[in-house]
Amino acid sequence: MEGLIDIPGASWLRGGTPDESRIVPWGVQSIDHEDIDFWQGRLDSDLVDEAVAALVAELQNSI
Repeated sequence: MEGLIDIPGASWLRGGTPDESRIVPWGVQSIDHEDIDFWQGRLDSDLVDEAVAALVAELQNSI
């Protein structure tokens, strides 16, 4: 899918996933504490900044 952001293994500062992972920047959701099964980890801030910038661009383009 176009627009997905790959999460390289080196971007996990703590934790991670057993398989390849991607961020879906336009997939914003409000979640409740019951929706969180477990703590997954911590990502490098540069990757998080990239995902936030992609979300902002998506929202600005939809106006």
